[in-house]
Amino acid sequence: MSLIKIGLIGYGSWTRGAYLPALQRDGRGVVVSVAAPSESTRNRIKDDLGPDVSVFENFGKLLAGPKIDAVFIAVPDYSHESTLTAALGSGLPVLYEPPVSNKRNNIQPMLRRLLDAPQITHADTELIYIPVVGRAAELIKNHTLGNMQTANIRLQSSWGPKPGFEISNINHMSTWYVNIFNHILGSNPNRVLMFDGHGVSGHRQSHSAAYYDYNGVWGHIKANIACIGELDMRVELNGDDGDMLINMVTGELRIRTRHNPKWTTESWPALQPYAGLPGMHESVSAFLDAVESGKPTDADAIHIAKLHLIGLAADTSRDNGTWAEIYDIESI
Repeated sequence: MSLIKIGLIGYGSWTRGAYLPALQRDGRGVVVSVAAPSESTRNRIKDDLGPDVSVFENFGKLLAGPKIDAVFIAVPDYSHESTLTAALGSGLPVLYEPPVSNKRNNIQPMLRRLLDAPQITHADTELIYIPVVGRAAELIKNHTLGNMQTANIRLQSSWGPKPGFEISNINHMSTWYVNIFNHILGSNPNRVLMFDGHGVSGHRQSHSAAYYDYNGVWGHIKANIACIGELDMRVELNGDDGDMLINMVTGELRIRTRHNPKWTTESWPALQPYAGLPGMHESVSAFLDAVESGKPTDADAIHIAKLHLIGLAADTSRDNGTWAEIYDIESI
């Protein structure tokens, strides 16, 4: 089979540190065109990728340029809406970074466009592709911990707050971190209660937390994105017959039950060395599988629309100071 011709929109650190290593490792795709607004970046593209790659100053020219089979988008949040809209209009399979818009009132119209698009779309929700998430979901489905009671995620990173954001950090993170809960628990929450910190103008604070009601199973996310130290992502699952601890960075899973009260350890890491974040290699490969087969991934339009609605409900909770109902996808 011939190589999948890839067009890259954006050539920043995420493209270079995540997309390119993942494409190289998979081996089925070849970058044939790149769009970047900066002249210095365009010169770097030629140095990095060679003279045969077509280079454009904007995404419109790339989409109208030499034939490509799929497009990868990695641009600043304020450009998500315009670039994704253009890519959807092209009919090409597209891998993109959530959220679909950084404007709160524009998210639902963008979700409608996404749901109406006929092509393969794949949001880069790489964390659900870490093997330990699938292993945890299997154990929970088999009632290894008995009846589930609580699920907790603790995120610590040095990413830092962003002043002036219209959407909260919890909303922004829903497509990745609530998605972990959804995959492991095998369901979606019906309401959310959010607590936000203070420190910068706007909604994207350093410290925030949210509770999610999975029909009586309580999910809790606590995020500190101004941490001093290395990235740390941990999941704790508690049932009435046992406990599970997951290190998302290393893929280590620890479990104990009433029948086996001593901790036992399993290892289910993502492919290493990581390309940006754990699960990136697997996410890109899942997208290329979909391009070849025409079958949607676990990060298709329906999954991502539901996750964005959860994020929007979190912001409604923040506004009102109480629980907010999560609307169904038919409401879009």
